Amino acid sequence: MRSLLIDKNALRANLNEVRARAGSADIVADLSGDGQGVGLLRMARFLQEEGLGSFAVSETQDAALLRRSGFSEERILMLRSVTNPGQLQELMDAEVIFTLGSYEAGIALNALAGERHTVAEARIRIDTGLGQYGFLPRETDKMLTLYRQMPNIAISGLYTLPASTNILSETQKQVEEFMTAARALQEQGVNTGVLMALDSAALFRGEFGEQNAVCIGSALIGRVPVKAGSGLTRVGVLEASLEELNWLDKGTKIGAGKGIVLKKTTRVAVLDIGWFNGIGALRPNDRVEPVLLGKVKSALAKKTAFSPIFKVNGKRARVLGQIGMTTLVLDVTRCSPAPGDTASLEVDPRLIRGVPVKMTE
Repeated sequence: MRSLLIDKNALRANLNEVRARAGSADIVADLSGDGQGVGLLRMARFLQEEGLGSFAVSETQDAALLRRSGFSEERILMLRSVTNPGQLQELMDAEVIFTLGSYEAGIALNALAGERHTVAEARIRIDTGLGQYGFLPRETDKMLTLYRQMPNIAISGLYTLPASTNILSETQKQVEEFMTAARALQEQGVNTGVLMALDSAALFRGEFGEQNAVCIGSALIGRVPVKAGSGLTRVGVLEASLEELNWLDKGTKIGAGKGIVLKKTTRVAVLDIGWFNGIGALRPNDRVEPVLLGKVKSALAKKTAFSPIFKVNGKRARVLGQIGMTTLVLDVTRCSPAPGDTASLEVDPRLIRGVPVKMTE
């Protein structure tokens, strides 16, 4: 038995923290990464119940699935700038708010909307450092062509996603670059509409002035790279039953490849989860306390391996040997384990896969 537990009350508390920070700004919930790891429809339904009506997605099929699943009134912003004709057709069928990150994307969308005798809603994305999609802040002349030469597109706003999550001064610079571009367009008589320059990290890192909207995702699951005091609660606990319990003698080898050799008699438990499920995986900017495996010379001290620490009956249980694809072994000598007990581990839901999700109150 294994499951990813999502505390609904913690989600709700995080959403309330977002609302307090966002003020009057519209909250656009980013459902990328399968609804921040909670499940696209599961997270969308929770947010719908909580009164949110604006979503953002990164995949064409996610927008289509939301519409097929009854989310007919919610606003859905597609975060990628798309030129592929087939994807444009699917997105138009899903009645999304398109992203325009280039002049070519505008031409493609304008042509399709003209063929379908409709007007497509879109927002211009400005690139302030990510280098993914968007016009550079100085390219206001190119943005103006979208307003003035694309009769089948109704541009309802501008947005950016800040590149810096850890350096406040860099985030401030990026937001100001975005606002400078917006003001330049306004000086040309453009109604810039919705202005959105804050994501989860920026929203909780500092004050950037009033925004029409904020795009939040990781804040919902309490995974924002800010110092303590944000008020957010981390969401996501993995539970797995102890499939096998056994005493292994000193000298027993555990793990594939070189593995490890036990230095004393040890009580062990097998879990039916592994690296395929995301156990031991880290995001690029994660900060963890490394665990030294075996005797490591001081010259190699920096080459440490991360090993997650589970809990069994409230006591710590470390992984023995390498984490396998679908199994791992725990040292439960001090945990007083019994058949039917479970091991638990706080996890980032976005890194977990192949495990049933359960919402808890």
